[in-house]
Amino acid sequence: MKELYCVIGNPIAHSLSPIMHTALLEQNHLDASYVPFLIEKQDFTTAIEGLKALGISGFNVTSPFKEDILPFLDALDSEAKACGAVNTVVARNGHWTGYNTDGIGYLQGLESIRTINETDQILIIGAGGASKAIFQALLHHTNASVTVANRTLEKAVKMVAGTAHRAISLAEAESQLADFTIVIQTTSSGLTKENAVLPIQLHDLTVGTIVSDIIYNPAETPFLKEAKAHGAIIQNGLSMFINQAAIAFELWTGIEADRDLMRNSVLKKLGGK
Repeated sequence: MKELYCVIGNPIAHSLSPIMHTALLEQNHLDASYVPFLIEKQDFTTAIEGLKALGISGFNVTSPFKEDILPFLDALDSEAKACGAVNTVVARNGHWTGYNTDGIGYLQGLESIRTINETDQILIIGAGGASKAIFQALLHHTNASVTVANRTLEKAVKMVAGTAHRAISLAEAESQLADFTIVIQTTSSGLTKENAVLPIQLHDLTVGTIVSDIIYNPAETPFLKEAKAHGAIIQNGLSMFINQAAIAFELWTGIEADRDLMRNSVLKKLGGK
């Protein structure tokens, strides 16, 4: 029987996940399809019941449903539980397990630049869902010191509660910028021309600092352009996007994902940028 995979969210028309996953399914000659489903908030429960009735093999969850999906799951992996959000669901014999592949996907991309070690001082800007996933991945898989800075300090404090890591204001992050070896920008700053104000100024950035932005379109956000002008090593969010999807595919199928194929399919859609 043909297997069905999907991504659910709202909005969803912009998603490039179907392009990557369709390429992988075709490359591996799997009798399966991957489609996007737009779900209205008020129809969420009905839609999830529909996916169960269809016998879906697995699906991705994007905004705004990464927390809403939790009550419908039979189990959670440790990082999904820790950050309280799920972006990948694996269905086996009617049993649904939720995973969060965003954080480890991000970390894989970051470590393609260099290995993270205990001497690293990492600054995460933002305290939203992506920030939580990245923080948990750093917490579980590295020995680096992590600082979370956010416009609303209380959210950052809540995120690091119970750990040895710290929360600071954006103003403090700006004044301490020279101390950090890695800076991770997780807010929506730069996603649109209307939202291009930098969350912090980068005048005190140390040359050679790794600066990454989880946004991948545009390829160089205003934040990355400014960081590059100050001598930083920059990375956009494309590696995170590809890796989180590759991990999901591997969880569903047990087949190693061809990340080069995924990257090329996305870049082709984006016009090679």
